[in-house]
Amino acid sequence: MRAKRWLPALGLVSTGIVLAQATPAPPPKATAAAQQQPPANQTIKARTRLIAVDVVVTDSHGAPVRGLPKGDFQIFEEHNREQEIAQFQFIDRAAGTSRLAAAPSPTFFTNQLSSDLVAAPTILLMDALNTEITNQMQVRQHMLALLKTLPPTTPVAVFSLEHTPHIVQDFSTDPKVLRAAIDRTLGSVPIEQNPQDDPESASNQMLDQNGGQETQATQALENFEAMEYEAQMAIRVEETTDAMIEISKYLGGFGGRKNLIWFSESFPIWLEPSGDFGTDPFAGSANYTDKVRAAAEALTDARVSVYPVDATGLAVDQLYSATQNPHINARSPGSGFGGQLSRQNAQHLDKQATMDNLAEATGGRTCKNTNDLAGCVQSALNDDSTYYELAYYPNGIAWDGRFHKITVKITQRGVRLAYRRGYFATDVSALATRQKPEELLKQACRNPLPSTAITLTVEPVAPRQSASAAAQAVPSRYLLTVSPAELSFEPQEGLRQLNLQMAICEFDPKGISFQLVPRDLSRPVPDDLYKKWQEGGISNIFEYVAAPDDQRLRFVVLDVPSGAVGSVDAPAHPHEFASIPSPSAPSPGQNTAQMVTKLKFRAGNAASVLDWSGSSLSYQGDVSINQGAPAFFQSLYGAKFHCEAGKLVAKDPASGATPNLLLTFRNPSGIGALVELGGEAPAYSGNLPVDASARAFFDYVWKLCHCQQP
Repeated sequence: MRAKRWLPALGLVSTGIVLAQATPAPPPKATAAAQQQPPANQTIKARTRLIAVDVVVTDSHGAPVRGLPKGDFQIFEEHNREQEIAQFQFIDRAAGTSRLAAAPSPTFFTNQLSSDLVAAPTILLMDALNTEITNQMQVRQHMLALLKTLPPTTPVAVFSLEHTPHIVQDFSTDPKVLRAAIDRTLGSVPIEQNPQDDPESASNQMLDQNGGQETQATQALENFEAMEYEAQMAIRVEETTDAMIEISKYLGGFGGRKNLIWFSESFPIWLEPSGDFGTDPFAGSANYTDKVRAAAEALTDARVSVYPVDATGLAVDQLYSATQNPHINARSPGSGFGGQLSRQNAQHLDKQATMDNLAEATGGRTCKNTNDLAGCVQSALNDDSTYYELAYYPNGIAWDGRFHKITVKITQRGVRLAYRRGYFATDVSALATRQKPEELLKQACRNPLPSTAITLTVEPVAPRQSASAAAQAVPSRYLLTVSPAELSFEPQEGLRQLNLQMAICEFDPKGISFQLVPRDLSRPVPDDLYKKWQEGGISNIFEYVAAPDDQRLRFVVLDVPSGAVGSVDAPAHPHEFASIPSPSAPSPGQNTAQMVTKLKFRAGNAASVLDWSGSSLSYQGDVSINQGAPAFFQSLYGAKFHCEAGKLVAKDPASGATPNLLLTFRNPSGIGALVELGGEAPAYSGNLPVDASARAFFDYVWKLCHCQQP
């Protein structure tokens, strides 16, 4: 196994240096990553979970009912327990406009939707796993027709599903881009047929050879085929519901209501026992209700409404199609044309039952038994422009994982309500402890889609320039910024304890298998550091050496107490780099004369200066480096830190302090240099050159920071 070099800077990205009797430079502007961080944080508590319920209210003509007050609504859980509505808001987006914000730069990778939206983000999912190719062709035409009717304010993404979900096109409002994506959604996945009605099945072939007479051998084969059919169906059901759960993780971090338009023939919610196939009527029977319910629960928790679209529309029964070759045999009872037609109709209804269950549970609506699929979907999406956001903290329940039914009532008469139908009372903390953190990190890398429960961004930064770079692979460097808003900060001995695990997953050239390199970012957090994180996010620079042929890395973070995960993909060998953290120009009206641009060192009559006021950062004068560098080190770190076991640690362990080894020097003209002392050697970046004299100075300081003898 090849060695990995993955070296985080030991301190947060920060600005200025500690100076006595001087005014430090003002902080630089927040990076694009930091600007997106939420301003506040709340500890996640498993037993005070807020249940959000989006309620669509329409009249008898399907028109939205606007402006109802909070007092018109009531929320009940089972056994008629009324719940107090803690949050209430009327959302009316009908007259608004949306703008999808472009990424700040091609070097900016995030797991969030950067946008100012008034329309709900909508995914069009072409389900090739459960839909015959001929019906996919029809669905494609309906998807294209739907694009023509969608308001330009609607951000749309196009996904496909074969065995796993795939992002064909991320969110866009450009019709040309979306039409091109729809053209790439067709897939071809073999769909098993019921062996009872498949003329090519081995049992029907044997039956034909026997002149339609059942034998023990035929019946034994039928039992086997029924169980094999159920096993294949179970795989398809699991892959479909797993895809729904993955989509919920992908959308869960986006605020507000989201839509999933599921174009599919679906799968039956159960396989009923058959009394005229084989000797065991229960061979091959199954009930997939729990799988569907688990998918619906994940989607409702992520506030995703599912709008299933029956891809068969008003298609004639397959027995009437001239392209079919129906197999009619002498089985009794239920034999022949009538039995086969009855089974086909029953399975079609069972497939629609799956769609209905998902739609009802998530507050969506099924489009079925119509050839105007685009019109049906557009009608359903009108729900998203006008609805009511209700939320409550469940009162008097046991957090035991049991399903709790929700009922919303309204005082208005003659209206129709659409909303989620329940939730599982999951103890989040207990659930998070069932798997080891490393397994959860691996699962986040195995997932086909990124997770958005924790907001994070990754920005490649320029590689280090060092004398040894030519002799070895130069590591890629990334600035990772994590939002604190979704993290648990648990009180501990007067501090806050962060329990955060992180990993980089490096995928092979085919993007299938990966190597996981974990890192523990847990630590106690003093108040001053906590406040800084709230303002700008938790940022660290990491280095990583990937194999030459590998193209993709996935950065994953895990909040251990809650089990919340965030992940984002980035190139393994970036060619463009962000200039972060970039020293910024002084703000208008700022008194640049008081900016610190020099450090003076005196020893007797001798003097030297560390100067960054001009066109470079330099160290000049009569005080030698072996005198000036220790004085600089002592002024920055001597009061709070000392060497222990080969590294700098806090003199007061209870403070939880760590040394800031990432320093910024900025002059009045707005240019500056970033000096990193946390890696294997000093590293420099920014647009202010660091000359040889200053590099020698920081070489000495680096050794002191790493408890080495100069």
